[in-house]
Amino acid sequence: MRAASPRLAARYSARLESARVLADTLPSIASRGVARLTPGANWSGLHADNLRFDRFAAARLQSMRAPTGGVAICYSYAAAQSLRAARSRGFAAILNQIDGGPQEAALISALAQNDGARADAPPEAYWRRWREECETADIILVNSAWARDCLTAEGVPREKLAVAPLMYRAETPSAALRYPERFDADQPLIVLFLGAFSLRKGARTLLEAAAMLRGEPIRFLVVGRDELGAAAQKDYADIRFLGEVPRDETSGFYRKAHVFVLPTHSDGFALTQLEAQAHGLPAIVSRRCGDIVLDGASGLLLPDQSAASLRDALLWALRHPQRLAAMSDRAISRAADFTPEAVIAQLREIGREALRRRAAAAGA
Repeated sequence: MRAASPRLAARYSARLESARVLADTLPSIASRGVARLTPGANWSGLHADNLRFDRFAAARLQSMRAPTGGVAICYSYAAAQSLRAARSRGFAAILNQIDGGPQEAALISALAQNDGARADAPPEAYWRRWREECETADIILVNSAWARDCLTAEGVPREKLAVAPLMYRAETPSAALRYPERFDADQPLIVLFLGAFSLRKGARTLLEAAAMLRGEPIRFLVVGRDELGAAAQKDYADIRFLGEVPRDETSGFYRKAHVFVLPTHSDGFALTQLEAQAHGLPAIVSRRCGDIVLDGASGLLLPDQSAASLRDALLWALRHPQRLAAMSDRAISRAADFTPEAVIAQLREIGREALRRRAAAAGA
């Protein structure tokens, strides 16, 4: 399997080589492959895929009995049956909410409509099962304050929510980046966008900001799937669309750039901003994702998701290369706050709280 797919091989970890892993890998690959190749594949297909995995996981959990202190962590939208099965076998049940839920979906639908695109909404059954997941879980784990606020706006009790970030450690230590004394036509400011180039991630914002910056010594690198078909258009500034790359090749792009940008409209966390910081890359990001970037220290936080705000931030970066050098050094130390050791300690405490709540519910 490792040799068959570079994408799968990049997800291999020797640390799990002797671990007991139960997976429906081949059915999942087949299902996702059909979805990507089938024109019009939409939410109903994703919903069916989630149901299939949920049945698989629930069946495995039903054959287990929780050890003392057993905690089951299930991921949102594929967890209604799994959470019930986990609780029936004595586990404390945590729902790991991956995004902003219905609030995020409504936001992205509005973006699509404003962009003249078709807004493909999830079926009602999708949200009905999600609400069942929220009710069944002892604790709902989110990865950012933004996601927490999205869920509370949907009526999820705030006291049921716990916030813990994702974790990341670069495979090789990074050194602070070196910057020229000034950016010019011979040494332009290299701006990296890495990830799905979509409306949700702020692709339209980036394109509009780039148009405003035409004539400035700025080059944009877009690494990821172009969901807007923007690469086919030629009326933008210096933007190079490089397409998707395997995860184990992304480090090279972080090291080629001077700044990383993510003007996202909604992200449960956005691991790319943490990856960028770990590689010493100052990040210019929106506030609608994980709380990683220290404003003015390891990067810049945008006041909003507008193209004008992104333009102004990039103009500041263009004019302050030595400030970027200081930010690069701070970015590396900031990323150290999100090592596995640091985050696992937070997750353990959340697990202990889930166990306390499960015990209290059982006593009641």
